Amino acid sequence: MKKELAFSGLEAAIVLIAFVVVAAVFSYVMLGAGFFATQKSQEVTYSGIKQSTSNIVLDGQLYGDASDITTLTLYLSIPEGGQPQKLSDVDFLWTLNGGAVTIVTGTDANSVGLLQPGDRAKITIALAAANRPGPGSSFTLEIKPKVGASSLISKSLGSGYAGGVIV
Repeated sequence: MKKELAFSGLEAAIVLIAFVVVAAVFSYVMLGAGFFATQKSQEVTYSGIKQSTSNIVLDGQLYGDASDITTLTLYLSIPEGGQPQKLSDVDFLWTLNGGAVTIVTGTDANSVGLLQPGDRAKITIALAAANRPGPGSSFTLEIKPKVGASSLISKSLGSGYAGGVIV
């Protein structure tokens, strides 16, 4: 009888050790999954912060050269605390009177290079004959950086517009 009690005590010890080992492995797996989830959420947070602080904004007014605008001039900047942007990577999407979207190029965008927070860059956009707004027409210019949110500028020209600041 003593041998049987010792044997069941040994069995109980083995079962207890097996439970401890299984619990240790399970807790290791759970900790690993928790660390992985924490790392991924940190990457998502930093990515979101980078994108939200990378906005390029219109700094001032739009300027047209004549009543039928052939050249559009504007100033762009990045707010303080934002991420620098290469202006050669920025797309300018143009829509006239709600028509088709065309890509236009900013001539001074390539010469500026990297736009730093707090800096201001002058951009001149030459418009093709089919894309020139005249008095009484409306247009939309979307400034779309490679990283970050785009800025949308929608304007309507008055019937007496003859050049200058576009209100």
